[in-house]
Amino acid sequence: MKYLPWTLAVVAIWLIAAPFVLGYANTEPAMHNDVGVGVAILLGALIWGFSELRSHGLNTGVQAQRR
Repeated sequence: MKYLPWTLAVVAIWLIAAPFVLGYANTEPAMHNDVGVGVAILLGALIWGFSELRSHGLNTGVQAQRR
């Protein structure tokens, strides 16, 4: 689960870029669907990913020793 938000962000970026890369940008409904869903997933993934970083930090799995 640690890398899931960032994996979703990459998938969302692909959804946004796919109509232009694969050449179906002139098909309006398909392009609008891919870009709209991609933007929604990207926003959600970024919010989720940055909230995970904020709450857990860039923890390496080693806990600080308490005295």
